[in-house]
Amino acid sequence: MMTPRPDTRPRVLASTCRRALTCAASLACAVGPLAGCSADGPARPQPQSATERAKSTPILLDDYAKLGYRLEWRGFPTMLPGEHITQFEIFDDIVVAQESAGVVSVLESRSGTARWSDQVAGRLTKFVGILRNDDRLLVSSESEIYFYDIATGTLKNKQQLQQVVNTRPARVGDILVYGCANGQVLGHLLLNGFRAWATGLGGSIATDPILTSSGRVALCSTTGELVILDGLSGLSQGRAKMFSGPGASIASSDTALYIASTDHSLYAYSSEGAVPFWRKRTSQPLRQKPTYHDGRVYCDMGEAEPNDARASARIKTPTVEVMGGLTCFDSANGKVLWSNPKVSGVLIGLRNKRLVVWNAADSTVYTLQPADGVIVEAVKLPGVTMLKPDAFTDGNLYAVSTTGLVSKLAPK
Repeated sequence: MMTPRPDTRPRVLASTCRRALTCAASLACAVGPLAGCSADGPARPQPQSATERAKSTPILLDDYAKLGYRLEWRGFPTMLPGEHITQFEIFDDIVVAQESAGVVSVLESRSGTARWSDQVAGRLTKFVGILRNDDRLLVSSESEIYFYDIATGTLKNKQQLQQVVNTRPARVGDILVYGCANGQVLGHLLLNGFRAWATGLGGSIATDPILTSSGRVALCSTTGELVILDGLSGLSQGRAKMFSGPGASIASSDTALYIASTDHSLYAYSSEGAVPFWRKRTSQPLRQKPTYHDGRVYCDMGEAEPNDARASARIKTPTVEVMGGLTCFDSANGKVLWSNPKVSGVLIGLRNKRLVVWNAADSTVYTLQPADGVIVEAVKLPGVTMLKPDAFTDGNLYAVSTTGLVSKLAPK
């Protein structure tokens, strides 16, 4: 194994000079957080002011209160002009944001204080995922993995990937499992940076691999080929075929996988051997991630049939299954328990025994009664592009705005 070499490049830290960034326009070196940079050399875009970002981002205290939350803090990841947050990950003691020019920022989860930030690579680099491995932060681009010290932001090591990857990795022991645009599945060995194994699917892999409860890895291609692999050996544990690939991320329970497909169907397969359990057809491609919780599966099934007179109201019937909007299924047999065509989005959590649904398309949060899907609150959060919980039941929520500001919302 090669000995990692410490990186000596200047870091993008609050108290030190930021790394030089290539820019087409000639800009003078910024002052304040960039103090100490030379006026000579490559042009440097100036990071956006936290004060300006705070002023332009409304504090939605009343809206948060309607949902059962209070504002705990607002944090400011480093943002270059004109960029936006593309990835946001929550860990026990930190949260990590990466913006569209490749700058990664680590914030303290208790206070929102910035610990460090760094532009990992050029703004044209495609990044696919961020993972934590003990005291290291692993930032994956489509061709490399960057290993950062979580405490200091020091770049400890880099490893080349043997394939151009297209998805966030799933970690099994010391192996990272990636999906590739050419249909290959790559098992990358972290110990030495070499390929541990590889296999292939028909079509491209654009949906992130998911870990099952038994430690296996499930992937699905755009042509609808599903495979369950042993993450350590790459050996197939089961395969299945749909008519088309997933329209959103795969969900799982202890025993099953749930796939919202662009072939107009929601599928349930066993997570051990890809044995089909049930399938629910609808009239349009499915584009929202399903969610499993407590024996039920929730999925946005799109608009209700336009010729259905019941499409304007909440649908619940014991004899005819009509699906539209967010629909609740019995996970064992796929039976429709209720459907609400007025609610679109993804179930992200449970607060005060109410379902919390996030619709990123129009920045709306719904709270619903679990028994029948009736809306309790529908709250718009202007300027919010991401909403993520740190725990499914009564966890904190993190709201990411268009300006890159991060708000931590704690249960009241």
